[in-house]
Amino acid sequence: MTLKRKRESHKDLKIVRGVFDERTLLVLYRLLNKKKISVVSSIKEGKESVILSGLTEDKQWVAMKIYCTDACNFKNMWKYLIGDPRFHNITKNRRKIVNVWCQREFKNLKIAQRANVNSPKPLFFNENILIMSFIGENGVFAPRLIDIIPDKPKQLYDLVLKNLEKLVNAGLVHGDLSAYNILLLNEPYFIDFSHATTVKSQLTSELLERDIKNINSYFSKLDITVKDPEKIYNELKQIIKEKVNK
Repeated sequence: MTLKRKRESHKDLKIVRGVFDERTLLVLYRLLNKKKISVVSSIKEGKESVILSGLTEDKQWVAMKIYCTDACNFKNMWKYLIGDPRFHNITKNRRKIVNVWCQREFKNLKIAQRANVNSPKPLFFNENILIMSFIGENGVFAPRLIDIIPDKPKQLYDLVLKNLEKLVNAGLVHGDLSAYNILLLNEPYFIDFSHATTVKSQLTSELLERDIKNINSYFSKLDITVKDPEKIYNELKQIIKEKVNK
């Protein structure tokens, strides 16, 4: 899919499986023109979002995540947002919820970057569109852990736990961490921070337990000894306790 800037109206932009409603088309068209980005291809089409690759004017690769306003799980988003102290005052409107969800991922990525967690660098967002750095080479997205068998699983496992600890130290729990949301480009990179919430959320314990379980489940199948999940959980909960009590 190619988007020609300035010579096309937003109505001419190709719709990918209905994700781009008229409002999204308009926002996307304006954003691409303002930031001088050309869309190269569709990388991933999920239930709630589409990931596109793009090139900036100076030939830097970027990833564009566009949330599907009509297809998003409104009730699930609402559950996470009202449990997040940063967004508990939002109004129950579908488009506004999706836009705040996008803003939330942008803010979460900012926190992860400041904590030196391997993750995409958030560049900018507008409504339901998030643009971030591209994790990959020459326009080819780095593989997900679920799609490969890593050469050094024990070393990789330790790095994942290290990044998980960094994230918790920064006051965030990923909430959807698994082999599906970790890319490998020499080192592991966490992606999809839309479910991430602050350690002050009532959902923190549930999400942290799930993240640890998912990580251990993947690595235990690679014939390495994983840490006791309860020990990982207690160590991270101690960090969280100290942060909450500050």
